[in-house]
Amino acid sequence: MRRLALLFGSCTVLLPLACGPAQPQGSPGAPLKPLGSSAEAGAANPASETPPRAVKPRGDVTVTLLYTTDEHGWLEGLSADGVSRGGAAELLGRLVKHEGHCPGPVPAGIDAAGALAPAAPEDCTSPRTLLLSGGDNFTGPAISTYSNGVSMASAMGRMGYAASAFGNHEFDFGVPQFSKLRDLARLHYLAANVKIDDARLAGELAIRPYEVFERKGVKIGVVGLAAADTLKAAMAERFRGITFEPTEASLDRAIHEARETGAADVVVVTAHECPDELVPIVKRHPEWQLAFVGGGHCHRKIDARAGDTPVITPGWRLHQYARVAITINPSNPPRARVVAISHSIVDVATDPQAPPDPPLARLVTAWKTKVDSALGKVIGYSEGGIGPEEAVGKIVSDAWLHEVGGDVAIMNRGGVRQTIPRGPISHATIWSVLPFDNRLVKVSIDGASLAKDLEATSFIISGARRAPNGSWSVGGKPMDPKKRYTVIISDFMYGGGDGAVFAARDPKAVGTGLSWRDPVIAWIEKKKSAEGQPLEKKLDERPAGQQR
Repeated sequence: MRRLALLFGSCTVLLPLACGPAQPQGSPGAPLKPLGSSAEAGAANPASETPPRAVKPRGDVTVTLLYTTDEHGWLEGLSADGVSRGGAAELLGRLVKHEGHCPGPVPAGIDAAGALAPAAPEDCTSPRTLLLSGGDNFTGPAISTYSNGVSMASAMGRMGYAASAFGNHEFDFGVPQFSKLRDLARLHYLAANVKIDDARLAGELAIRPYEVFERKGVKIGVVGLAAADTLKAAMAERFRGITFEPTEASLDRAIHEARETGAADVVVVTAHECPDELVPIVKRHPEWQLAFVGGGHCHRKIDARAGDTPVITPGWRLHQYARVAITINPSNPPRARVVAISHSIVDVATDPQAPPDPPLARLVTAWKTKVDSALGKVIGYSEGGIGPEEAVGKIVSDAWLHEVGGDVAIMNRGGVRQTIPRGPISHATIWSVLPFDNRLVKVSIDGASLAKDLEATSFIISGARRAPNGSWSVGGKPMDPKKRYTVIISDFMYGGGDGAVFAARDPKAVGTGLSWRDPVIAWIEKKKSAEGQPLEKKLDERPAGQQR
């Protein structure tokens, strides 16, 4: 493995330039093996080892589940009004200080002297917390996307995550890279509704229905779930050979297996699915007796219940985490072992009593330095920041139309992952706004069909304008239903992402070979914005006839 050495004072930081499997080390996230169908031969994660089996306790035992979701590579926190929110090192510092969480090993190569590992708050051979994720771990700001997820995977390995639901963006950097990131993060990916018929691919991906972890002598069954709309919310071609089975039946089967075959004392679910979808399902199955359901995918904070079961999504970008204290009595009958459940959603904000984890803070600084060096060229300036995401999407589609050429440009709203912050705008800014590795495609569409496509609420449009009477114009002229128009879209949309049907409109689309970021960078740079002349004041310089 090649490494890049960076100097920070007297400390040398080594960064991997190519990701490989993590070296096996003891991990507080290691599950029990073998336990049921999820630990069959060939499905083991080589990055984990089994800890010594604890003696089953008598009497009440309380175990704390810690849960985040949709981390999306947000290694750094966001600062506003003097308060910093989120950040991987900040979250881990809080978990160690306030929750008694055991971090994972210091990532190999962070410090040549090996002197950065902080003292653990307890004997980490007997952890009492279980850190889980709802999926979509890696794709996001440039600090993660530029490294193809390596930086975030290294951070998650240090943070001590045990398992994650399989999110729709896990394959954003390709299937081989997913396997490397999984091992580097020391994660078990779980999805009861994922079916893989090819034995070789199944072994490579190691996505299991459930896993059983032991904490304080108690067996916790963790069932995973992927989003039902995965093939519409990601590049579908990357999921060849994978089938997503019905949610409810898949959960029923895996929950039963975790409890019966896996001998779990308590069962929880980590799902890359919004609680709006999960609550009705869980309500229909009180016999599941779930202690907790963690949701995700919808990028918003939700604290709901399904009967006695908390169904929680703690927001995204590591700005919050869920704390779920589960009291179990293993001596009770199998379906009566959960004695009490309490939960809360905790904000990750500036906390003088819980400083950021030192090794993780150094990892973040090292990767930031590397990304700034590669993508730090300034191309513009924003006086107050540009948002919301729809306004940024308009800049993107305007840039495509101006730089690539065509009649209309259509951008999907979900492709924009953050606003443009105030201050200098760099290449890294655009990588963070558009983290996915998409390419631009030109399609030819007749006016009648295009008018129907433009009605989609998930699209941001440039080059076309809608009149009060509902009719459309292109280039300042009424849209001709029989005329064919050249439309610029991403390959994600051409492949059916967000429900788009452009492939059916034009089976012979023309690939431009351009990254969807490149025209945006070029267009902003041509605006020549700077302090006193920010980009916001130059956004009226649009192609003729373009919708505002």
